[in-house]
Amino acid sequence: MYHLNDLQLAIRIADLKSVSAAGREQGMTPAAASAALQRLEKKIDCLLFARSTRQMTLTEEGQLFIDSGRQALTLLNNASNALADNRGELQGELRIALPSDLGRNIIRPWLDEFSLRAPELNISLYFGDQITDLISQNVHLAVRYGQLEDSGLMRRQLAMMPRVAVAAPSYIQQYGQPQQPKELVNHKTLILNRGGQPWSKWPFSSQDTDYHVELIGCKSSNDGAVIKDWALAGKGIAFKSWFDVAKEIHQGKLKRLFTEQASTKIPLQILYLQTDYPSHKVRAVIDFLKEKCQQFTQQYPPI
Repeated sequence: MYHLNDLQLAIRIADLKSVSAAGREQGMTPAAASAALQRLEKKIDCLLFARSTRQMTLTEEGQLFIDSGRQALTLLNNASNALADNRGELQGELRIALPSDLGRNIIRPWLDEFSLRAPELNISLYFGDQITDLISQNVHLAVRYGQLEDSGLMRRQLAMMPRVAVAAPSYIQQYGQPQQPKELVNHKTLILNRGGQPWSKWPFSSQDTDYHVELIGCKSSNDGAVIKDWALAGKGIAFKSWFDVAKEIHQGKLKRLFTEQASTKIPLQILYLQTDYPSHKVRAVIDFLKEKCQQFTQQYPPI
């Protein structure tokens, strides 16, 4: 009989289409991962993957084996989750993907607090502003802004909030304060680049009319935390979710612009895979984050 670790490795190779990437994820060298895959194929007397110089592609028999293996691991995980639920235990590993700025500055300290309540739960955090594929990234939960179309995911809404244009007092002192969003084309703006695409059309609303201002930007980054750092340093005007800049606005480090022409509120959601038995640890973290978001909104109401 083959080892469950070898089955888990094979499933990740199928997800990532790479032996070395799947091995790194599990702390293995490419040589060790390749040896483990060969060991599994020898045990089941089946070639799971067609190898090429670029990627690993499942054979027909490999697809059948991997699909059945996923179902088997799900049943095993569900059995463990059922026991943990029955005992009220918070243990094992929980992998969470977070937006860069919000994750580092707001949610990470919350999860540190949660860890004090659950010392046997190992939380791994992954930061980035791209839309995360939970399966390929091998995460249990992902916190994301906006309306997401993937119907294969379950979601819980954590909060609704506007995006706001902000600038540091030092920027306003040097370059002046725009009075209307259309004046942004004459200012230095900071553009978030998501998924290789610059988010350069900023939405606003005036008298129930929605419109966009298209910008070029003087600086851009794929990291939302960098965008806020530049704004705080007076390098330009940023367009951020309220949660990302609420503290700095209340502290006077940033000033909200165009308060009469706010953008439409967007949801902050937590996503997880659609399973037959959501685990106790997943439900506990979701409920905790929902409570913390409500407290944050009360402490830092939109100005």
